[in-house]
Amino acid sequence: MNMAWIKKLLNLNTILFSLLAVGCSYYSLAGNLPPGIRSVYIPLFDNETTVANVAETLTTQISNQISDQNILELVNFEESSQSLLKGGIISILDTPYTFNANEQVSDYRFTIEIEVSWINTLTQEIFFEKKFTSFGIYNIDLDPSMDGLDNDNDGLIDGDDSDEIGDSRDLAINVALNKIAIDIVNEILGTW
Repeated sequence: MNMAWIKKLLNLNTILFSLLAVGCSYYSLAGNLPPGIRSVYIPLFDNETTVANVAETLTTQISNQISDQNILELVNFEESSQSLLKGGIISILDTPYTFNANEQVSDYRFTIEIEVSWINTLTQEIFFEKKFTSFGIYNIDLDPSMDGLDNDNDGLIDGDDSDEIGDSRDLAINVALNKIAIDIVNEILGTW
C-alpha cells in the first residue's frame, strides 16, 4: 500500500470515530418512555399501616428519583400531567432477623410492601400495576454513625456519611424506601 492510501484510511477512520463519538455523546433514558408521556403527577401515597410519616417519605423519595434521573417532568396537579403515579403502602413488618449466642435478637428486618400504578391521564391506559417489596436491617443496640458499616449502601461509612446518623430503625426505613423508589423508576424505564 502506498502512503496516500494509508493517509486516506487514517483520515477516514478519524472521521468515522468522530461521528461515532458525537452520535453516542448524548443519551437519554427518557427515550424509553411511552410516546407523548413527558410529565407525571405523584400524589401522596396512601398508608394502610400505623407507621407515621412513611407515606410522605416514600412519595418524596420517588419524586427525587424521577427528578434525579430526569426522565419525566414532575407537575403539581393531575390536570396538567400526562401521567399519574399513585400507590399505597400495604404492609410494614418489623421482624427478628438475626440472633446472638444468647438467642436474643441482635438485628431486626424492616419490610415494606407497596402497590403502585402508572396511568396515562389522557387515555386512562394503565402502563403498569405492580407490588414492590423492600427491606432494611437494623440493630437497636448499635449507633449507625459509629458501627463501622455502610448501612445505606452508598459507599460511605460513619463520619463520612452525613445521612448515617440517628435512630438505626429510621435509617433502615430510609434504606427500604430508597430501594423501592429506585425499583419504581426502573419499572417506569422498562415499561416501553
